[in-house]
Amino acid sequence: MIFNILVLDDEKMVCNSMKRILEDQEKNIFLSNSFEMAQKTLENEAIDLLLLDYKLDKNDGISVLKYVKEYYPNVVIIMITAFGNIEIAVEAMKLGAYDFIQKKEEPAFIRFVVQRALDNLRLKKEVEELRAVFKDEMKIPAIIAISPKMRKVKELATQYAKTDSTVLITGDTGTGKNVLAKFIHFQSSRFNKPFVSINCSAIPNQLIESELFGYKKGAFTGANEKGKMGLFERAEGGTLFLDEIGEVPLDLQAKLLHVVETGEFFRIGAVEATRVDNRIIAATNCNLQQRVQEQKFRMDLFYRLNIASIHLPSLNERKQDILPLAKYLIDDLNIKLNKSITNIEPEASNYLKSVPWNGNIRELKNCIERAMLLKNDSTLRLNDFTTRVNMAQETNFHPDNQGLFSIQLTPHDNKNLFHEAQLLLVKKALELSGNNKSKAAKLLGIPRTTLHFHIQRFKLLAEEEL
Repeated sequence: MIFNILVLDDEKMVCNSMKRILEDQEKNIFLSNSFEMAQKTLENEAIDLLLLDYKLDKNDGISVLKYVKEYYPNVVIIMITAFGNIEIAVEAMKLGAYDFIQKKEEPAFIRFVVQRALDNLRLKKEVEELRAVFKDEMKIPAIIAISPKMRKVKELATQYAKTDSTVLITGDTGTGKNVLAKFIHFQSSRFNKPFVSINCSAIPNQLIESELFGYKKGAFTGANEKGKMGLFERAEGGTLFLDEIGEVPLDLQAKLLHVVETGEFFRIGAVEATRVDNRIIAATNCNLQQRVQEQKFRMDLFYRLNIASIHLPSLNERKQDILPLAKYLIDDLNIKLNKSITNIEPEASNYLKSVPWNGNIRELKNCIERAMLLKNDSTLRLNDFTTRVNMAQETNFHPDNQGLFSIQLTPHDNKNLFHEAQLLLVKKALELSGNNKSKAAKLLGIPRTTLHFHIQRFKLLAEEEL
């Protein structure tokens, strides 16, 4: 592995000396005598380590340290100075410097400190490369975070991933709680261990205990000869994702609390506890606090699960993410459906941004997949979404949903904006209703005869379609 090292010192002699001390086959050394030179190097080269003089001629090293940490956070920084003292070292370390050395140190000591920093950096890079391989192999979905709310969610998830704390994810159905749980797992130190998921609402109450904890041979009638390993054991060293945690029966919640707190549980029929090391991520679309008040969920389990919490906003609350999400889903579905769709026409984009999407990302994906099924070209158009479904049923399309119309008017001389708006509204209603004049009239809130007048006036349909 080759490392790029930048030495920033206003004394050329110091720069050259550092280069002689450090240069070898695994290091490329770049020299800068000013902050401006260093900026250009940082912009053009993938710098791994910066040796930064504490006292530059025109800039102090601390301000440069702050700049590099803000704009190049992955660069490791070692401060160098001829005037070392404890206060300077403490200040630099607090601001993110990896270490602090004096120029008068022996070359062997300088090489030792730099090599230690590079060994640490090498380990981080190897972990990141391994994590990237795992992500590719596991085909982990991306987290689309353009909107401020989703950027905050992603930031929280990244921070929580660095810990081993239990995480509770809340949000409406279809918002992507499973995807976020996988994101946390693969950003954590457990990324190369199992990620095991169970939907607690999909397992009958009488079976969920054996699914989670397993059972010993002969524990009950029908137990197989070898017994069964539960999901807690299958997730050893990794993450167990308990989806729809609010549906777990009360009698099982006490056992869940015990394993969350102690890391121990009993297989059904066992007399000795089994110890596991895994992280718990739980998710629900219900209000757990309300279920606690209704005595349908244990308060102690709720507080134990809710150590770190993330609320996923609905698609309606993150409209900036709709088109990027749609394009991501299209790319994914192109492979699945053997299509080559690369574009969404503007009217179709406006439509996607206007639909309520009560089913959130799941509904959006289903709608896009349905629109792509019969496509033979590379562009999704408005009628691909509106003519193959019953609009009232599938997208809650109703005259009261005024947000579904999006029109653009360009004022200029000799142009009647009122008539132009009428034309665009009538055209939009016909497109959204698949040229069904009764539905279009209902959408516009006008009699069918009035719609017929406007169609003839603007020559929108051929004679045989009137």
